[in-house]
This record gives sequence, C-alpha cells and structure tokens, in this order.
Amino acid sequence: MAQLTFGPLRTRDTPKQSRAVERVHLILQTTANLLSQVTPNELSTTMIAERADIPVSSIYRYFPSLNDVLRELYLQTAGELREKLFLVFENTETHPTWRDRLTEALHIQRTYLARHPFYRQLLVLFLVQRGTVAIEDEDHDELASFLRTRWENGGDGFSGGDPAVVANTTVQVALAMEDFTASQKDRETSRPYSVEAIKLLEGYLANYLSDEAAIPS
Repeated sequence: MAQLTFGPLRTRDTPKQSRAVERVHLILQTTANLLSQVTPNELSTTMIAERADIPVSSIYRYFPSLNDVLRELYLQTAGELREKLFLVFENTETHPTWRDRLTEALHIQRTYLARHPFYRQLLVLFLVQRGTVAIEDEDHDELASFLRTRWENGGDGFSGGDPAVVANTTVQVALAMEDFTASQKDRETSRPYSVEAIKLLEGYLANYLSDEAAIPS
C-alpha cells in the first residue's frame, strides 16, 4: 500500500517533537496497512504495535484507545479526500462545466475508495457515529459553504432555488451515496452505485444549474 501523507492531528494536539510526530504517523500508517488485511473488529493495539515494532504503551501515549486511532485515521483520510474534491470544484479550466466537475469529483471519490481499502472499512465503521464526528462535519460544512458562495454569485448559472439549501442537499446526498457505495463488499459491486450517484446528483442539480453558463472569475 502507498505511503500516506498526514497533516496536523484532528483529534488532539500535534506533538511538538519531530520524533513524536513520526511515531504517531507510524501508528496511523501501520493501522491503515493492517486494515487492508483485517476488519476493524479483528484489529487490536497489540497487532499495531507488533507490526510497527513499537511497545503497545507508545500507542496509548498518543491515543487512549483503539477507537481513537481509527477515528484519527478516518478524519485524516476523509480530509485528504475533501481537499482533492475542492481542487476539482475550483478547476474550471480543465473541467469547465458543472457536469464535468461533478463526474470528476465522483470519479476521484470512487478511485480513492479503490486505492485505499482501509478507508472503505472506516467509512462503514463510523457511519453510525457520523453525528458525533464534529470535525468531519466542519469539513462538510466548508464544502457546502464553498458551493453556496459560488452559486450565490451566479456561478454555474444558478437560479430557481436557495443556494444554501441546494448546496447542503448536494453535499448530504453525495455523503449518503459515498456511505452506500462503501458498504458494498468490493469495487465491482460498488461500481453500479457510483454510476447511480452521478445520475442522481446530475438530475437534481440540473434543476438549478445551467450547462451553458460561464463561471464568474
């Protein structure tokens, strides 16, 4: 599995010492690697420690429980995916129409799930806890705010609705389809649902957006 890139910690203060930061990143990377082979229910801090060749106490120094390790990894990777989606939404040169950007965004989402098997497992695990994952909610609010501002300014030829309501609905529908797609057993069985997600969002957004409209600079 590819080496992951981690940003500042989302669930606690990032350690100041570089050695401590490296240890935290090792724990997260090792957890991701293991989740490509076992389920969260089969995982343990002992397994992580043995694979990372560190004492179990090192894990508990930074994370009170296994669930805290999983939550940090989840928020890190969810944040990385959201950043990739932002880049698509902002790129009006490579993807000039809203349909182009929507298709590319859902392609990136599907590809991310395929390339990071552990993320699929974390999505399903934290689906029931989504209401309590406040940091992730802030990420989604930021995405909805971005779309709302674009549409309030006439971007994509928006008309006929409340930009805030449409933006929030779009994000929530995308999240629901992401969860549903991730809950399928493998890439092949999830593919048809990715196709349906595009149809669903395209049909909804066509009520408010114009194919011919230019994007305001």
